[in-house]
Amino acid sequence: MNKSESLINDLGMRIVKLCIVLGVMFLFRFLISKIEVFDETRFFNTGLTVLDVVIGAANAVILVFLLKFGLYLDRHYELVNFPKAMAIAKWVVILVTSIITYQIFYQMARHFFRRHDIETYNITFLCISLLLLVRLGILVFSNMDKITDLFVGKIKIVLREPLKDNSAVEESEPKCSGCGKVVEKDTAFCPKCGTKIA
Repeated sequence: MNKSESLINDLGMRIVKLCIVLGVMFLFRFLISKIEVFDETRFFNTGLTVLDVVIGAANAVILVFLLKFGLYLDRHYELVNFPKAMAIAKWVVILVTSIITYQIFYQMARHFFRRHDIETYNITFLCISLLLLVRLGILVFSNMDKITDLFVGKIKIVLREPLKDNSAVEESEPKCSGCGKVVEKDTAFCPKCGTKIA
């Protein structure tokens, strides 16, 4: 097994672990919501019930795992012929996390904030989401050709660990655009997959 296959397996395992954690947390949320005494007991002097607080804590755990996964992507994986792919994936996860955060904490915010203050909550999350969307939009539109090539299969999924200085490595070690194999400087075609070297 080469390094790329090892990284793909590692990424797959992390996705499976994330799905298991999220599944367990959502199951916990569902089961805890069926305990009626939690929904009847008030949490100190707030309008919240114990159930609201417990579900809020479960939601916070879900969000932490999502955000941690998104940040991990960009730091530990890089697509050989599309280095910005993991950065785009990271910002997608962060944007989704922001939207989920707004949805799941809205009910709690309604108890804490007065009527005009809930508008501040809404506007704050709207601004955060718009900023994240602008950042993601810039990344997507500046890499539209690469994204299209990835979806139509022109770019093979070959992962590597991110390089600290991409420019220095690219100058010293030219790579095949098809499979990512390091080739000699004056080579016309890749010896592994036959792709023409630019």
